[in-house]
Amino acid sequence: MTTMATKGFRVLGVGVAEFSGTNYPKKQQEFSFHFKGLVAFYDPPKENIKTVFETFYKAGIQVKIVTGDNAETTATIAKQIGFQNAEKTLNGDELMAMDDITLKEKVMETTIFTRMFPEAKLKIIKALKDNNQIVAMTGDGVNDGPALKSAHIGIAMGKKGTEIAKQAANLILIDDDFSKMIDAIAMGRKIYNNLKKAIQYIISIHIPIIMIVFIPLALGWIYPNIFSPVHVIFLEIIMGPNLFHNLRK
Repeated sequence: MTTMATKGFRVLGVGVAEFSGTNYPKKQQEFSFHFKGLVAFYDPPKENIKTVFETFYKAGIQVKIVTGDNAETTATIAKQIGFQNAEKTLNGDELMAMDDITLKEKVMETTIFTRMFPEAKLKIIKALKDNNQIVAMTGDGVNDGPALKSAHIGIAMGKKGTEIAKQAANLILIDDDFSKMIDAIAMGRKIYNNLKKAIQYIISIHIPIIMIVFIPLALGWIYPNIFSPVHVIFLEIIMGPNLFHNLRK
């Protein structure tokens, strides 16, 4: 099993439980299973994922893998796609045993979370938010629903995503292409920068004019009405295009 996992295969154990009667146990783990063998299958990473991660890193975005797979399989895939700090891992049982303060510190330095289940994924999202991080999470399964709902931006897969994941998410990648996230982030940052420039523009135009009109009145000058409304309009006409030109630079 370990040999196959270190080659990047997902490995499943197959067993059969013989049971008769109607007094079923509360958990399926309580059945008596007879081990039959192992099934391994390979789910290769997307061709462009390495480039996507490189772009994320250059943009200052931290990337973390949260998966139900075991550590060996995940570490192998992470190395194939150029994932940074792939050796910093944490499994679901270890995570659930931590107190909130320890988890808050550990979640920032850990990059790969393995053997995760819905409750563990939810704790990761909460810990990241407690660290004042803006959290975007991608997911496609039923188990991802709670974490997708809790994240600031939940992103579901449009093709292979379950309906529960899609309903819990804020955004849906129609073609499951992670590179589209790069375009979305670039567009969001451009909008943010334009908003900052617009606010700077408004302040640069109006604050000086307001002060010129307000100061004489506040200080009780002999000639308080330095500018009439027509003069204020004239100033805005002159100052507006010049400041807008400077802000565009």
